[in-house]
Amino acid sequence: MKVTIKILILVLSVTLAIGGVMIYAKTKVEPPKAPQQSNQYLNDLSNCNDQFDRMISGEQEDSIMFVAWNRINIFTQEGKITETEADDKIDVLLVKYTPLFLKRSLNLFKQSVWNEEDHKYMMGVIIFLRQVKHLDGNVALKSNTRDSLTLVENIINNYNQARTLSKNTRFSGVANAQRTISQARQYANDEWLSNCSDLVRALNNVKSSIAESHYNYAASMVEKLSQYRYFSKEYYDETLVPQVDAVVTEYDNKASALYGLKRDVNVLWNRAKAYYNEASLYYN
Repeated sequence: MKVTIKILILVLSVTLAIGGVMIYAKTKVEPPKAPQQSNQYLNDLSNCNDQFDRMISGEQEDSIMFVAWNRINIFTQEGKITETEADDKIDVLLVKYTPLFLKRSLNLFKQSVWNEEDHKYMMGVIIFLRQVKHLDGNVALKSNTRDSLTLVENIINNYNQARTLSKNTRFSGVANAQRTISQARQYANDEWLSNCSDLVRALNNVKSSIAESHYNYAASMVEKLSQYRYFSKEYYDETLVPQVDAVVTEYDNKASALYGLKRDVNVLWNRAKAYYNEASLYYN
């Protein structure tokens, strides 16, 4: 028993001695490894993206967006980061920035006063974002993000069309008047455009403005009858008089249904008859 214990102690001592030598030898042959250094350029881009969480204004968000984008391109061109790393940073940049831009844009559309300079800037940013691509040439924006940007584009385009329509109040035929009034009503009730108070006022005035223009057009046609000295009797009787009669009759028959009101046309008929009588005396 004592012999067995002595043998075990001896074996253990030899094992420990050999292990100590091996550990010592390993430290001599393989010196301690230095900590792996991180890529300072990737860290820089990460810091840029992290700043979005601390931004307090749209101007700051835009500034960080374009600074980070430029740095990604420069670092890639200089070989500081790989194309895969560049694509990853582009994705993170878009994920961070685009929701902030969309939220900011839609908040502006909820206001009662809209600024067309804001719209121009939004469209510029959207054009830029749509052109952002990965290094393989594929568009970087996700499809759902592209759809959200399309919403902003559509709101701005509808605003521009509505603003143009609100100024197009010159009567140019009953069919055009009906179409313009209907479109003005649709724009005024639009989910987003209805928030813009001055646009809605302009759209609501379209009907009455066209009605006034229509009456003035009929009155101007009647006034042509007073210019009989410049027309032949044949043209006056066979062309001009029927034209005036058709215009005044059309206003008389359709104004109420089209505009909800009609001005007294007896004034126009009486004036037309007076001019016609003068012309008859002149020609005879």
